[in-house]
Amino acid sequence: MRHLFRKQMGRIALIPLVSILGLIFIISEAVEAVPNGGYVRPEVLIQPEELKALIDKKDPHIRIVDIREKLKYLAAHIPGAVHVWRPDIVDKNHPIPGMMAQRDQIENLMGSLGIHDRNTIVIYSDGSDNGRLWWILAHFGFPLEQMRILDGGLEGWKAKDYPTEMITPKIDKGTFKLPEKGKERGPLLCSLPEVKSALKSPNRVVLDVRSKKEFLGEELKEGAVRPGRIPGVIWIEWTETLVGEGPYKGYWKSSEEIKRIFPAKGVTPEKEIFIY
Repeated sequence: MRHLFRKQMGRIALIPLVSILGLIFIISEAVEAVPNGGYVRPEVLIQPEELKALIDKKDPHIRIVDIREKLKYLAAHIPGAVHVWRPDIVDKNHPIPGMMAQRDQIENLMGSLGIHDRNTIVIYSDGSDNGRLWWILAHFGFPLEQMRILDGGLEGWKAKDYPTEMITPKIDKGTFKLPEKGKERGPLLCSLPEVKSALKSPNRVVLDVRSKKEFLGEELKEGAVRPGRIPGVIWIEWTETLVGEGPYKGYWKSSEEIKRIFPAKGVTPEKEIFIY
């Protein structure tokens, strides 16, 4: 599966593997996860109950990352969580806004937050930015078994009446090293020529997972210079993969539900999928 870019007036900007959509096409009925399940890789997610147990026993290997706007973080965050926001993980030196941060920038950021490359990182947000950080780390070859996405996000945590805090934790800077260059996961990133080629191939799909207003050109996100979409793409908003109401609002839908959503739009497992 290849991704990710956004084209705006001839410019390309990298965006996240929104809500870890790469999991969708490796789902299976054989394995169950809490609360819904059916995924081949349920270990990519962590449930609030599991995270709470790790915090309670003071697991020294866990580092929690809150990737939301700073004011939201300061108002309430999971105990011990450090803060990252979108500008921290974009290339500060690139002339095009929104491009993926370079290797050394990510290493310096993680180290400054007290995160070591031996730690297991639990990421949460109130939107799709958890997916962006997961994608960047995965692209640079950080072990997938050392990353978790909090199912349900912060709202799922609070729905369990688990505590939050306003205190910023004391940080002892660490050493964070990504795997050697050349060990990047190439399929997690694509080029403009590859996408142009994919639009002409029956065995490939270019998938727009932004909001409906963005897709229709009615809304222009910060950093974009022109509204609209790439001609000929398929649209499925990223929120379609999440539970919309009830006690599990914001959690991943079950594999059975997800498997009904994507094939109905022609997005099937045998096709190579380019997501933006």
